[in-house]
Amino acid sequence: MNNPLRKWTFEYTTIAGLMLTAQLACTSGANAAQWTAFIAAGAEGLSIEARLQALQDESEIRRLLDDYMGLLGSRDWDNYVELFAQDGELDIVEGVLKGHDAIRTRMANASARMANARQGQPQRQSADLLSNIYVKVDGDTATARSRFTFLGEDADGRFRVTGSGMYLDTLTREDGRWKIKRRSVQWDLLAGAASTPATPNTTTSTTN
Repeated sequence: MNNPLRKWTFEYTTIAGLMLTAQLACTSGANAAQWTAFIAAGAEGLSIEARLQALQDESEIRRLLDDYMGLLGSRDWDNYVELFAQDGELDIVEGVLKGHDAIRTRMANASARMANARQGQPQRQSADLLSNIYVKVDGDTATARSRFTFLGEDADGRFRVTGSGMYLDTLTREDGRWKIKRRSVQWDLLAGAASTPATPNTTTSTTN
């Protein structure tokens, strides 16, 4: 293999293959099947560079979705809003919030109301979960959907689902980083509600 171009191509392809294999090794179940199908489909039309870029984009978006849940739980609203594009929108039961200031104000106010409602009550455990994540990248835009589930501790020490639903997202690449362009919060389970709620109750994490 004395030809420098052939040698470079061989080495690049080998490295790319190792990276794809590592991605699959870190993925299990349905997601692994999706990656396998994606790689197979890419062989028909996408270059190795394009496939690697798509893998990186999806990985970054999944990390953003995970960061969202962490910041939601910690009530860090300044960093929370940085996950949205400058003109990003949050579509919730009260209406559509547009821009960092509107989103930050609403989340801070909801958090304060919930803290006041819990005053004088024992500290109880809770957890915010994200599952069923699906991401589709198309150049500098992407769509995603995922299920959020809030768990809370009852007075008897048992845990229950206090709320659950779907995040439906449109994302955009802004200044080289993925941001949420629009997030629609679709509740379908809420403790104490017999039908679709008008407003989430105060047992949920922060409602969104």
